[in-house]
Order: sequence, then C-alpha cells, then structure tokens
Amino acid sequence: MRLAARCYARYVLPLTLLSTVMFAPLLAYGLLSKVPTELGPGWRMVMVSWGAVATAWIVQYLLVGGAAPLARSIAAGKPLSQLAALRVAIHGVVRAVLPILIVVAAVALGSLALAIPGLVLGVLLSLTGASTRGGLSEPLLESVELVRKHLKLAIFAVVAILAVDFAIVALPFVITLGPLSPRPSPEELATARRILQITAIGLSIVTPMAACVLASIAVRSRSSA
Repeated sequence: MRLAARCYARYVLPLTLLSTVMFAPLLAYGLLSKVPTELGPGWRMVMVSWGAVATAWIVQYLLVGGAAPLARSIAAGKPLSQLAALRVAIHGVVRAVLPILIVVAAVALGSLALAIPGLVLGVLLSLTGASTRGGLSEPLLESVELVRKHLKLAIFAVVAILAVDFAIVALPFVITLGPLSPRPSPEELATARRILQITAIGLSIVTPMAACVLASIAVRSRSSA
C-alpha cells in the first residue's frame, strides 16, 4: 500500500478535484438545499444519503481510470507535474466510462439472483479502470487477470472501501438521528440535512483514496506479470 499512499499524497489535489466534479450534484444538493420543514423532504435527504453510499463504488471504480496512470508514473520513477497529472487523469476517467458502465451492468445482473455473484464480480472487475487495453471487453478481462494475481489483497481493498463508504452515512445516522418520527422536530430535520452534507463531503474525500488503493494493486499485479 506504499504506492497508494505515495500516489494519494502527491496527487491529492487533481484527484480530489475530479472527485468533487463527479459528486457535484450530490454536493450541490447537500450544501445548497435549505433545512426541510416537513417529513417528506427530510426523508428524501436521508434516502439520497443512503443511495449515494450504495452507488459510490461506481464513481470510485471510474476514478481508478484517473489514478492508475498517476500511480504508474510514480512506480516508473517519472512522476508527473500537477497539471500534467490532471490532464492524464481526466483522459483516464473519460476512457474508462464505457467499460465501467459495462461493469455496472454486470454487477447489477449478478446481483439480481443473489448478492454473492454481484460481490464477486465487483471484486474481479474492480481494476477495469486501470486497464491499458482498448475496446470494451478487454479492460474487464484484464481486470480479472490482475485481480487473480493478488486476489486476497483485492478482496480486502474492495471490502474496506465499501465499509468506509457505508460508515460515512451509517455512523452519523445511528448516532445523531435514527428513523425520522412521523412528526419530526426541527432538530431532526436539520440533522437529516447535516447527514446529507457529511455524506457528500465524505465521499468526495475518500474516493481519491479508494482509487489510489485500487490503482496501486493494478500496478503491483502488472509488475509481477
């Protein structure tokens, strides 16, 4: 994980900028919305928070496409400047969009029958964004190859990322709010908005870290080929 730490420490600014852009709708909703005055809008904020953490892995897998070339530059001893890193990261994210959409579809289909196939596919395809291959199917196939070389590490990383995502909303929800009452008080409604804000900011911060971890696994697996 040393490479992941170096990648994050060196490129925290461009990666966080990209993460902020990707979570911009959630950030705008959380930071610009007024405190709700009724149960419906307050409950909607809570549901959006839970929905955001449930789907945050999609953005994190996508940002791996931006973090991977930065991690590779560090591993090669040729680190990029901040501006160059931003350009390369943007290109990597754009390049990863279609393969990641296929990953999302595969995980969704695998989860229809049981949760386990979806989780297995989520791990095996977690490095799709880090692929250097072209096309739509080749990045997914390379991800499977790379993950299999360090399967335990990939499983641990994905589980840890999902756990952190979940904790971002679960901890403040359990500690400060819990289920909204049928007639919520102003304090409860304000807390619902605060949880949404914590979720939006928290995911924007942890997503670059998650991307660097997965990108470093891809670099490590490729170097051991």
